[in-house]
Amino acid sequence: MSLANAFNQLLFLHRREATIERNGSIAAVQIFISPSNYARNLEGPEKTVSEGKEFVISKSILDSVNYPRPKRGDVIRDSELGKNTVADIREMYDFGGSIIGYRVRCE
Repeated sequence: MSLANAFNQLLFLHRREATIERNGSIAAVQIFISPSNYARNLEGPEKTVSEGKEFVISKSILDSVNYPRPKRGDVIRDSELGKNTVADIREMYDFGGSIIGYRVRCE
Protein backbone atom coordinates (compact mmCIF):
# COMPACT_ATOMS: atom_id res chain seq x y z
CA MET A 1 0.00 0.00 0.00
CA SER A 2 1.36 3.41 -0.91
CA LEU A 3 1.49 6.32 1.51
CA ALA A 4 -1.11 8.18 -0.58
CA ASN A 5 -3.55 5.26 -0.32
CA ALA A 6 -3.05 4.99 3.44
CA PHE A 7 -3.48 8.78 3.77
CA ASN A 8 -6.76 8.69 1.83
CA GLN A 9 -8.08 5.71 3.81
CA LEU A 10 -7.33 7.47 7.08
CA LEU A 11 -9.10 10.64 5.90
CA PHE A 12 -12.07 8.50 4.82
CA LEU A 13 -12.59 7.38 8.44
CA HIS A 14 -12.81 10.93 9.74
CA ARG A 15 -14.48 12.74 6.86
CA ARG A 16 -17.26 15.32 6.75
CA GLU A 17 -19.28 16.42 3.77
CA ALA A 18 -18.78 20.06 2.82
CA THR A 19 -18.69 22.38 -0.16
CA ILE A 20 -15.80 24.49 -1.39
CA GLU A 21 -16.05 27.47 -3.72
CA ARG A 22 -13.93 30.28 -5.08
CA ASN A 23 -15.97 33.47 -5.18
CA GLY A 24 -16.46 34.80 -8.67
CA SER A 25 -14.59 32.11 -10.54
CA ILE A 26 -15.40 28.55 -9.41
CA ALA A 27 -18.87 27.38 -8.41
CA ALA A 28 -19.40 25.40 -5.22
CA VAL A 29 -18.58 21.69 -5.43
CA GLN A 30 -19.27 18.91 -2.95
CA ILE A 31 -16.14 17.46 -1.30
CA PHE A 32 -15.11 15.64 1.85
CA ILE A 33 -12.94 17.34 4.46
CA SER A 34 -11.37 15.92 7.60
CA PRO A 35 -11.17 18.15 10.66
CA SER A 36 -7.67 18.36 12.07
CA ASN A 37 -7.05 17.75 15.75
CA TYR A 38 -5.14 21.01 15.78
CA ALA A 39 -7.31 23.86 17.08
CA ARG A 40 -6.20 27.44 16.97
CA ASN A 41 -6.86 29.81 19.78
CA LEU A 42 -3.50 31.51 19.81
CA GLU A 43 -2.56 34.67 21.62
CA GLY A 44 -0.41 37.01 19.59
CA PRO A 45 1.07 40.46 20.07
CA GLU A 46 -0.88 42.97 22.14
CA LYS A 47 -3.13 40.20 23.50
CA THR A 48 -4.68 39.60 20.05
CA VAL A 49 -6.38 36.21 19.87
CA SER A 50 -6.58 34.32 16.57
CA GLU A 51 -9.35 31.74 16.40
CA GLY A 52 -9.90 29.31 13.59
CA LYS A 53 -10.43 25.80 12.34
CA GLU A 54 -8.14 23.53 10.41
CA PHE A 55 -9.07 20.84 7.88
CA VAL A 56 -7.22 18.29 5.78
CA ILE A 57 -8.35 17.84 2.17
CA SER A 58 -7.14 15.03 -0.05
CA LYS A 59 -5.76 16.08 -3.43
CA SER A 60 -7.51 13.08 -4.99
CA ILE A 61 -10.89 14.39 -3.74
CA LEU A 62 -10.22 17.79 -5.35
CA ASP A 63 -9.00 16.12 -8.55
CA SER A 64 -12.17 14.02 -8.73
CA VAL A 65 -14.34 17.17 -8.87
CA ASN A 66 -11.86 19.15 -11.05
CA TYR A 67 -11.15 21.72 -8.32
CA PRO A 68 -7.66 23.27 -8.35
CA ARG A 69 -5.32 23.72 -5.39
CA PRO A 70 -7.11 25.54 -2.53
CA LYS A 71 -6.39 29.25 -2.43
CA ARG A 72 -6.61 31.94 0.24
CA GLY A 73 -10.16 33.29 0.24
CA ASP A 74 -11.85 30.05 -0.84
CA VAL A 75 -14.95 29.30 1.22
CA ILE A 76 -15.63 25.94 2.84
CA ARG A 77 -19.20 25.45 4.04
CA ASP A 78 -20.11 22.73 6.49
CA SER A 79 -23.64 22.03 7.77
CA GLU A 80 -22.54 22.19 11.42
CA LEU A 81 -19.41 24.34 11.31
CA GLY A 82 -20.83 26.98 8.96
CA LYS A 83 -18.84 29.22 6.64
CA ASN A 84 -15.05 29.00 6.90
CA THR A 85 -12.78 31.21 4.81
CA VAL A 86 -9.40 29.70 3.91
CA ALA A 87 -6.55 31.79 5.34
CA ASP A 88 -3.53 29.51 4.93
CA ILE A 89 -2.69 26.42 2.86
CA ARG A 90 0.08 23.89 3.52
CA GLU A 91 0.85 21.09 1.09
CA MET A 92 1.21 17.55 2.42
CA TYR A 93 3.72 15.36 0.59
CA ASP A 94 4.21 11.68 -0.22
CA PHE A 95 7.65 10.09 0.19
CA GLY A 96 8.51 10.94 -3.42
CA GLY A 97 7.56 14.59 -2.99
CA SER A 98 4.16 14.33 -4.71
CA ILE A 99 1.36 16.39 -3.15
CA ILE A 100 -1.23 14.09 -1.58
CA GLY A 101 -3.29 16.65 0.32
CA TYR A 102 -3.63 20.09 1.80
CA ARG A 103 -3.88 21.31 5.38
CA VAL A 104 -6.07 24.42 5.25
CA ARG A 105 -6.47 26.85 8.11
CA CYS A 106 -9.65 28.88 8.16
CA GLU A 107 -10.82 32.02 9.88
